[in-house]
Amino acid sequence: MCNLAHPTPCSVLLFYTSSVSPRLHYIATLLFEEMEGLTLTFTQSKEEFLSFDGPKVAYTKEDPGDGFFLEASGLLFEQKIFAHDIPVRNFHDVPILFESSIPDAAFPFDLLAASFYVVSRYEEYLSSSHDKYGRFQASSGMAYKNGFLDKPIVNIWLKLFIDRLRQKYPSLMTRQNAYRYVPTIDIDHAYAYLHRSLHRTMGGIGRSLSHGRLDAIVERIKVLAGFSPDPYDTFAFIRNLHETYNLDTLCFVLFADYGGNDNNITVDGKGMAGLMQSLAGWSEIGVHPSLSSSKHPSRMQKEKDGLGAATGSEITKSRQHFLKFTLPDTYLNLASLGIRDEYSMGYAAHPGFRAGIAHPFSFFDLAVNEVKPLRIHPVTVMDVTFRDYLHLNPEESLREIKQIIHQVRLHNGEFVSLWHNESLSNTGRWKGWRRLYEEVVKEAKP
Repeated sequence: MCNLAHPTPCSVLLFYTSSVSPRLHYIATLLFEEMEGLTLTFTQSKEEFLSFDGPKVAYTKEDPGDGFFLEASGLLFEQKIFAHDIPVRNFHDVPILFESSIPDAAFPFDLLAASFYVVSRYEEYLSSSHDKYGRFQASSGMAYKNGFLDKPIVNIWLKLFIDRLRQKYPSLMTRQNAYRYVPTIDIDHAYAYLHRSLHRTMGGIGRSLSHGRLDAIVERIKVLAGFSPDPYDTFAFIRNLHETYNLDTLCFVLFADYGGNDNNITVDGKGMAGLMQSLAGWSEIGVHPSLSSSKHPSRMQKEKDGLGAATGSEITKSRQHFLKFTLPDTYLNLASLGIRDEYSMGYAAHPGFRAGIAHPFSFFDLAVNEVKPLRIHPVTVMDVTFRDYLHLNPEESLREIKQIIHQVRLHNGEFVSLWHNESLSNTGRWKGWRRLYEEVVKEAKP
């Protein structure tokens, strides 16, 4: 038991509330247990709360007169999804949500409701604004509109709260996680020229002719004749670079039937079989569900099972092709297929913290107010974002990426980068981007 008369380091935090709702339990556990290493205990007894002599928080409408009072706004006690009007205020240059109604409150806003709103992606359940691929857009989100997409706002809020709490309870002992870097590679096009059908090869030559790209035709012929390596075959480079910095590689493979935007090499050909056997020897492999599977969810099962058979391993990690997902349907489908870790929580058009947090977290389904067995790993930077959406060069991109890495490292989070094997080819539109990736890995290593 913590004793304030004789202060000793204390990692127990008592939470007094009128109701331990699923929403409250979820966000309090994430913030205080998972991120701060505290032992969280809930009570609905005012007498137990008042008699406790250690660090304690009253998450109620009215101040019980003891402990640290955090005014509850009500969001976490609701059962349904409502369109809330949530003004964004500023507290010492930090954007805040669910501002306290009490002047000079011990803490100026409802930390738990604000964090839950952002992490659960509450606004995405209500939005009908999507891009041409059916994706929720960063420009429609609260973080982008209010200028804090580039910061892990939940981590910042939590630090403010812990600092205030520790002023009242100096013995409070927290334990944060260590910073991690997870380099991930998407394999949408395993090879530029190799292991493609005659039909696709002739089609590629035709397109090159129509665009006057004789150099591409010559390159294709050299590769197919064995005189030059395939430009997208950057796997040895990836392996060597990551091993240099003692980093584990995570590759997501598009293992889908050809069609539309899903155009990797043939999944049942020798080329794919050989590549999967090779990758399985030095990289963890996850499935990259096709864009078509978003309209036909049953295809996810086929792609996951096919990839598992090709690699000889159980597939438990995934990232959606084009970062295309909808809440809660995509996540629920993935969880039902045995996926346990998901890496799509980011925006294609903008870098930053889509869920406002620099740590992994469990998926909470707002539709039924339940935690699901799916761990979400936010991805904050992607090669295509900088080159194709923001039109930045490698030097400009590196400056942006370094700022993101700094934020994640500052809060002892998990930095997940998303690159493609083809963008490391150092040819064509990706000239110079291999060197950028080397700098990113060097900067991000623990």
